[in-house]
Amino acid sequence: MDRTSTLSETRERLAKLGVGIPEILLPTPGTDLTKWAVVACDQFSSERSYWEETDRLVGDAPSTLRLILPECYLEDGDPAPRIEAIDAAMEAYLAQGHLRPLAPGFILLDRSTPFVTSRKGMMLAVDLERYSFEPGSTALIRPTEGTILKRLPPRMAIRRGAALDLPHILLLVDDPEHTLIEPLFAARKALEQVYDFDLIQGGGHITGWHVPESHMGAVASALEGLAQGGMLFAVGDGNHSLAAAKQLWEEKKAQGAPADHPARWALVEVENLHDDGVLFHPIHRALFHVDISHLKHAMGQRLGGSFLPGEVAPRQEGSHHSLGYVFPSEKGNFVFDRPGNRMTVEFFQEFLDDYLAGHQGVSIDYIHGEGALEALARTPGSAGFFLPPVAEETFFSRIVTVGVYPRKTFSIGEAAEKRYYLEARRIKP
Repeated sequence: MDRTSTLSETRERLAKLGVGIPEILLPTPGTDLTKWAVVACDQFSSERSYWEETDRLVGDAPSTLRLILPECYLEDGDPAPRIEAIDAAMEAYLAQGHLRPLAPGFILLDRSTPFVTSRKGMMLAVDLERYSFEPGSTALIRPTEGTILKRLPPRMAIRRGAALDLPHILLLVDDPEHTLIEPLFAARKALEQVYDFDLIQGGGHITGWHVPESHMGAVASALEGLAQGGMLFAVGDGNHSLAAAKQLWEEKKAQGAPADHPARWALVEVENLHDDGVLFHPIHRALFHVDISHLKHAMGQRLGGSFLPGEVAPRQEGSHHSLGYVFPSEKGNFVFDRPGNRMTVEFFQEFLDDYLAGHQGVSIDYIHGEGALEALARTPGSAGFFLPPVAEETFFSRIVTVGVYPRKTFSIGEAAEKRYYLEARRIKP
C-alpha cells in the first residue's frame, strides 16, 4: 500500500471520529509572540483594567487583541463598529503576510502557568456535524453545560464575517491510560518546534511542535479507543463559542454552503482529563448593586439554612450544601439542607436567576479565582459566593448518564491559565 492511500485511509478514520487535519496558521518569523497572544475574550470581564493594560503592552505590534472582542466591552453599547474593525484587521493581517501556513497537521503543545508546571494539549479541527448542544445529545462531541441561546448571537456576529478562526475552545478526552497526547509528547524531540515563548500578563509559558500527517495513524488508533457511551470529546471550555460556530455552520448550510466549506470545522485544543496540569476549579458568583440585608433575607426564605460568620471553609458536595460568602463587611459560610442529590450550584443558580429577575438593578458576573472574587465582593453593594468543585473522577460518566452540568459550574484553571489566542485557521473559502 502506498503512502497516499495510507494517508487517505487515516483521514477517513479521523473523519468518522469528527476530527480533521487542519492547515494551521501561525505568525510569521520575527513576530513578537508575547504581544501576539492574548487570553480568551471571556476572561477578566469585570476587570477592564486588565484589558486596558494588555492594550498598553501590545501597542502597535501585530496582536490577536485586534482580532477579538473582549467581553468587558460588550457593555459599551452597539458592538458593530468593533466587529467591523475586527473583520478588517483579519483581512489586513492576511494581506500583509502576518500569518504563515503550516503543512497540514496538528500542533502538540505544553503550557506552564503560575499554578502548574505542565499542561499538555493538541490543536486539531473538529467537525461541527458531529457536535450537538441539544439536550439529551448523543453526539460524539458534547457540551458540559447547558447552552443559553441568548448568549449565542453576539458570538455569531463576531464569527459571521470573520476570515479567521481563533480558538479558545478546549475539549477534553477521558484517557486514563495516556494513549493519545502523551506518546507524542515523549517523542517531541523528533518534531519541528514552531513556537516557544512567555505569555503576556503572567500567563506562563507555552511551547508548540508541529505534528505532521505521518503521525496521524497512531492518533487515529488512540482516538478510536477513547469513545465511551458514544461520546469522544467533552467541551471543557468555550461551550458557547463552539455552539455559536455550530449555529453559524447551520446558517451557512441553509444558504447553500457546500459540505467541504471551511466553516464546517472548528479549531480546538484537546487535553486529557487525567493530565496533572488539568485542574478543575469552581466558578464563583459575584453580585453588584445589591442590598446585602435584603439578599440575606431572600436566601434564608428560599433556601433555608444559616449564615455563619468566620473564615470560609473548604467546600464539597455532601449531606448538606455549603457556600462560602464575602460581603463588604463580613465573610463566612452559608449552610443549608440538601434535599435529594442535586448539586449545590443547581439550587443556588435557580435562586440567583429568580432574584435577578425580580431586582432589575442587580447584576451578576461569574468569577474565576477566589482572590479576584473576594476583591470584587469587598466593594460596597457587592456580594461574592464561593461554589464547591466538581468531582473529576466521575466527570465523563456523569455527562453520559445524567447529562450536562448546570451552567458555569466549573473552570479548568484560573483566569490567567485559560487558552491564549495563538493559532488560526481560515474559515472563509
